[in-house]
Amino acid sequence: MSAPRPILVHGSGGDHRVWAAQSSTLAGAVAVDLPGHPDGDPLTDLADLAAELARAVATVPGPRTLIGHSLGGAVVLEVARTHPELVDGLVVIASGARLSVPDAVMDRARDDFAAERERLIAASFADTGGTMAGLARAALDGAGPATLAADYAACRSVDLRGGLAGVRVPVLVIAGADDPLTPVHHGEALARELPMSRMVVIPGARHMPMAEFDVTVNLLLGAWLARVELTLDEA
Repeated sequence: MSAPRPILVHGSGGDHRVWAAQSSTLAGAVAVDLPGHPDGDPLTDLADLAAELARAVATVPGPRTLIGHSLGGAVVLEVARTHPELVDGLVVIASGARLSVPDAVMDRARDDFAAERERLIAASFADTGGTMAGLARAALDGAGPATLAADYAACRSVDLRGGLAGVRVPVLVIAGADDPLTPVHHGEALARELPMSRMVVIPGARHMPMAEFDVTVNLLLGAWLARVELTLDEA
């Protein structure tokens, strides 16, 4: 059995650029841009995003490990739940079974996009002037306010609580210890719902550990992909 191909799925306001450190390191990695990021019309519902991702994933030869960040984490979980034949392993980064967005944040995404962009960058990076923070800003600017608002609406549609017992593939849950958007307890609750999960908390990391703590995350991903491959060999 060959190693599972990593398929990388960004979160709200992101695109393939937030995975630069993984795309250049993980063999065979495919970074997917969700609709509206920047091409196409953005989607506001988890089920629609999962259906769109499933169509894209089906075109990629398997085996496959889906790796999702934030909203992308919820999307890969929904694909695993609804299209289990497409998924051999999962990694969920800075996400949860429920993703809430306050009304004030929704309003700011539409009415003061620059302020919301900088709030997200500060929540995601300790070094807001670094290269990866710059790529995240560029992704947000490429998406724009309408897509970010649609992403937030999609986050509000996420409620996977009580619905994940059927996800029967190995799942690695990664959380940043200092993430103000999806705190560690979100990952802990998610891991408890998944039958084959392991959880890792990265000290000092905020909401985008794969970008700012890329060496640590890449080591975790490499080890997890090897574990998924071993599980497939034993099946």
